[in-house]
Amino acid sequence: MVGGIMSRKKILASVSLCVVLLLLFYGFALAAGEHEAADRTGDLLDLLYRFMNFALLVIILFVVLKKVRIGDFFRSRSEEIQKKLDELRKGKEEAEKKFHDIEQKLKEFEKNKQQMLQQFEEEGLEEKEKIIAEANERAGQIIEQAEMSIQQGMKTARDRLQQEIVALAAQRAMDILSKEITDNDQDRLVDEFIEKVRKVH
Repeated sequence: MVGGIMSRKKILASVSLCVVLLLLFYGFALAAGEHEAADRTGDLLDLLYRFMNFALLVIILFVVLKKVRIGDFFRSRSEEIQKKLDELRKGKEEAEKKFHDIEQKLKEFEKNKQQMLQQFEEEGLEEKEKIIAEANERAGQIIEQAEMSIQQGMKTARDRLQQEIVALAAQRAMDILSKEITDNDQDRLVDEFIEKVRKVH
């Protein structure tokens, strides 16, 4: 209510000021018209009407803008803009924070990647040395088994050869004896064998 009274007083003051200015301007125009020819009165009246139209237009605009509450509109618009600016500022800060977090994670990833590569390289070298050692050990076992197999094979071959030689020698001796020995020699050998057996028992 108080705001309505104050706005009416402002409107009345504005209208009064316009009327006073209009009258002053009209008085100056009439004073100037007295010094000049009488046919200039129509031009002054036209100018006066134009000035009155302009003053009425200003008053109407002032009243309309007051009713529309242009101040509230600009205030709300300013608040909206400020709110959007705050949201944008907050979004920018969050984006910068996320960017710094991602940048930090990338740095940590690079560091971890180098450590992992170094670790894999060391593990690879250790695995290589282990494989080489196992291969050498296996090769030694294979060589040892081969040597043992060769020695066993040589022993078996040697024993078989000896048996064959003995069998062949016995067969050869039998062949020689069967050709060389007579019946008297056989009887004598049998008698000697029996005599030896008797002596033993």
